Amino acid sequence: MSPAPRKDAGAGAKRGSQTGGGRRSSRTSAGSEGIAGKTETSRRAPGPVIAISHIAIATANADALADTLAAALGAVRGEEEMIDDGELRVLFVHVGPLTLELLEPRSVHHTVARFLGRRGPGLHHVSLDVSSIEDVLARSRAAGVRPIDETPRSGAHDTRVAFLHPKGLGGVLVELCERPRATRRRR
Repeated sequence: MSPAPRKDAGAGAKRGSQTGGGRRSSRTSAGSEGIAGKTETSRRAPGPVIAISHIAIATANADALADTLAAALGAVRGEEEMIDDGELRVLFVHVGPLTLELLEPRSVHHTVARFLGRRGPGLHHVSLDVSSIEDVLARSRAAGVRPIDETPRSGAHDTRVAFLHPKGLGGVLVELCERPRATRRRR
Protein backbone atom coordinates (compact mmCIF):
# COMPACT_ATOMS: atom_id res chain seq x y z
CA MET A 1 0.00 0.00 0.00
CA SER A 2 1.51 3.36 -0.97
CA PRO A 3 1.58 6.24 1.50
CA ALA A 4 -1.02 8.99 1.18
CA PRO A 5 0.17 11.99 -0.81
CA ARG A 6 1.25 14.95 1.28
CA LYS A 7 -1.09 17.88 1.33
CA ASP A 8 1.66 20.27 0.22
CA ALA A 9 3.41 17.93 -2.24
CA GLY A 10 4.65 19.83 -5.25
CA ALA A 11 3.98 23.24 -3.73
CA GLY A 12 6.87 23.01 -1.26
CA ALA A 13 9.56 23.00 -3.89
CA LYS A 14 8.05 25.95 -5.71
CA ARG A 15 7.45 27.89 -2.54
CA GLY A 16 10.97 27.12 -1.26
CA SER A 17 12.60 28.25 -4.49
CA GLN A 18 10.76 31.57 -4.35
CA THR A 19 11.60 32.35 -0.74
CA GLY A 20 15.10 30.93 -0.57
CA GLY A 21 14.00 28.32 1.98
CA GLY A 22 12.41 24.98 1.56
CA ARG A 23 15.58 22.93 1.57
CA ARG A 24 14.77 19.48 2.79
CA SER A 25 17.07 16.79 4.04
CA SER A 26 17.31 13.55 2.19
CA ARG A 27 18.91 10.27 3.05
CA THR A 28 22.05 9.35 1.20
CA SER A 29 23.08 5.81 0.39
CA ALA A 30 25.69 6.07 3.15
CA GLY A 31 22.93 6.46 5.71
CA SER A 32 23.56 10.03 6.76
CA GLU A 33 21.13 12.85 6.29
CA GLY A 34 21.79 15.55 3.73
CA ILE A 35 21.57 19.34 4.06
CA ALA A 36 19.63 19.53 7.34
CA GLY A 37 19.31 17.18 10.26
CA LYS A 38 21.58 15.08 12.39
CA THR A 39 24.41 13.13 10.89
CA GLU A 40 24.13 9.45 11.65
CA THR A 41 27.66 8.56 10.56
CA SER A 42 31.01 10.09 11.36
CA ARG A 43 32.18 12.83 9.02
CA ARG A 44 35.68 11.36 9.10
CA ALA A 45 35.79 7.91 7.64
CA PRO A 46 38.86 5.82 8.42
CA GLY A 47 41.14 5.42 5.46
CA PRO A 48 44.44 6.43 3.92
CA VAL A 49 43.55 10.13 3.44
CA ILE A 50 44.55 12.30 6.40
CA ALA A 51 43.34 15.74 5.26
CA ILE A 52 43.17 18.18 2.39
CA SER A 53 46.71 19.36 1.85
CA HIS A 54 45.85 22.27 -0.44
CA ILE A 55 43.84 23.43 -3.42
CA ALA A 56 45.94 24.49 -6.39
CA ILE A 57 45.06 27.36 -8.71
CA ALA A 58 46.82 27.88 -12.04
CA THR A 59 47.60 31.52 -12.76
CA ALA A 60 49.89 33.56 -14.98
CA ASN A 61 50.63 35.97 -12.10
CA ALA A 62 50.78 34.48 -8.60
CA ASP A 63 51.67 37.80 -6.94
CA ALA A 64 48.62 39.59 -8.33
CA LEU A 65 46.31 36.74 -7.31
CA ALA A 66 47.88 36.58 -3.83
CA ASP A 67 47.30 40.34 -3.42
CA THR A 68 43.66 39.96 -4.47
CA LEU A 69 43.13 37.05 -2.08
CA ALA A 70 44.68 39.08 0.74
CA ALA A 71 42.48 42.11 0.03
CA ALA A 72 39.26 40.15 -0.52
CA LEU A 73 39.57 37.28 1.95
CA GLY A 74 42.27 38.27 4.40
CA ALA A 75 44.69 35.68 3.01
CA VAL A 76 48.26 35.59 4.27
CA ARG A 77 51.19 34.91 1.94
CA GLY A 78 53.21 31.89 2.86
CA GLU A 79 56.23 30.12 1.50
CA GLU A 80 57.20 29.97 -2.13
CA GLU A 81 59.40 27.61 -4.10
CA MET A 82 60.64 26.95 -7.57
CA ILE A 83 60.09 23.31 -8.54
CA ASP A 84 60.37 21.15 -11.66
CA ASP A 85 63.86 22.42 -12.43
CA GLY A 86 62.77 26.05 -12.10
CA GLU A 87 59.90 25.71 -14.58
CA LEU A 88 57.15 26.22 -11.99
CA ARG A 89 56.84 28.79 -9.20
CA VAL A 90 54.53 27.78 -6.36
CA LEU A 91 53.29 30.37 -3.89
CA PHE A 92 51.32 29.21 -0.88
CA VAL A 93 48.55 31.44 0.47
CA HIS A 94 46.70 30.70 3.70
CA VAL A 95 43.00 31.58 3.97
CA GLY A 96 41.71 30.60 7.40
CA PRO A 97 42.26 26.84 7.73
CA LEU A 98 42.72 26.40 3.97
CA THR A 99 45.97 26.51 2.01
CA LEU A 100 45.91 27.56 -1.62
CA GLU A 101 48.85 26.75 -3.87
CA LEU A 102 49.21 29.29 -6.65
CA LEU A 103 50.90 27.74 -9.67
CA GLU A 104 52.77 30.14 -11.96
CA PRO A 105 54.59 28.49 -14.86
CA ARG A 106 57.99 29.91 -15.80
CA SER A 107 58.32 27.89 -18.99
CA VAL A 108 55.91 27.58 -21.90
CA HIS A 109 56.70 23.86 -21.91
CA HIS A 110 55.48 23.16 -18.37
CA THR A 111 52.19 21.27 -17.99
CA VAL A 112 50.67 24.18 -16.04
CA ALA A 113 51.48 26.54 -18.94
CA ARG A 114 49.71 24.14 -21.30
CA PHE A 115 46.78 23.96 -18.84
CA LEU A 116 46.52 27.78 -18.83
CA GLY A 117 46.62 27.82 -22.63
CA ARG A 118 43.76 25.31 -22.91
CA ARG A 119 41.55 26.29 -19.98
CA GLY A 120 42.74 29.63 -18.67
CA PRO A 121 43.31 30.40 -14.99
CA GLY A 122 41.43 28.50 -12.33
CA LEU A 123 41.26 25.34 -10.28
CA HIS A 124 44.10 23.01 -11.23
CA HIS A 125 44.01 20.23 -8.65
CA VAL A 126 43.03 19.16 -5.15
CA SER A 127 45.84 17.76 -3.04
CA LEU A 128 45.22 15.18 -0.33
CA ASP A 129 47.58 14.37 2.53
CA VAL A 130 48.01 10.60 2.70
CA SER A 131 49.80 8.40 5.19
CA SER A 132 51.35 6.04 2.61
CA ILE A 133 51.48 7.20 -0.98
CA GLU A 134 52.43 3.75 -2.29
CA ASP A 135 49.40 2.18 -0.57
CA VAL A 136 47.03 4.78 -2.03
CA LEU A 137 48.51 4.36 -5.52
CA ALA A 138 47.99 0.58 -5.28
CA ARG A 139 44.47 1.03 -3.95
CA SER A 140 43.64 3.50 -6.74
CA ARG A 141 44.93 1.13 -9.43
CA ALA A 142 42.84 -1.70 -7.93
CA ALA A 143 39.76 0.56 -8.08
CA GLY A 144 40.39 1.33 -11.75
CA VAL A 145 41.73 4.86 -11.24
CA ARG A 146 44.75 5.44 -13.47
CA PRO A 147 47.73 7.17 -11.90
CA ILE A 148 49.51 9.82 -13.95
CA ASP A 149 52.64 9.19 -11.88
CA GLU A 150 53.40 5.48 -11.61
CA THR A 151 55.84 6.19 -8.78
CA PRO A 152 55.97 9.12 -6.35
CA ARG A 153 58.17 12.10 -7.18
CA SER A 154 59.48 15.11 -5.27
CA GLY A 155 57.06 17.93 -4.50
CA ALA A 156 57.21 21.25 -2.65
CA HIS A 157 58.27 21.26 1.03
CA ASP A 158 60.15 17.95 0.76
CA THR A 159 56.94 16.02 0.07
CA ARG A 160 56.46 13.01 -2.16
CA VAL A 161 53.60 13.42 -4.62
CA ALA A 162 51.75 11.49 -7.31
CA PHE A 163 48.80 12.55 -9.44
CA LEU A 164 45.69 10.53 -10.27
CA HIS A 165 44.01 10.97 -13.65
CA PRO A 166 40.87 13.14 -13.56
CA LYS A 167 38.92 10.75 -15.83
CA GLY A 168 38.66 8.29 -12.95
CA LEU A 169 37.74 10.87 -10.31
CA GLY A 170 34.82 12.88 -11.59
CA GLY A 171 36.91 15.17 -13.78
CA VAL A 172 39.12 16.44 -10.93
CA LEU A 173 42.90 16.11 -10.99
CA VAL A 174 43.90 14.75 -7.57
CA GLU A 175 47.38 14.97 -6.10
CA LEU A 176 48.42 12.54 -3.40
CA CYS A 177 50.85 14.18 -1.00
CA GLU A 178 52.97 12.40 1.58
CA ARG A 179 54.77 14.69 4.00
CA PRO A 180 57.96 13.76 5.80
CA ARG A 181 56.96 12.02 9.03
CA ALA A 182 58.21 14.88 11.22
CA THR A 183 55.93 17.47 9.51
CA ARG A 184 52.69 15.52 9.10
CA ARG A 185 49.58 17.25 10.37
CA ARG A 186 47.76 15.81 13.32
CA ARG A 187 43.98 15.76 12.77
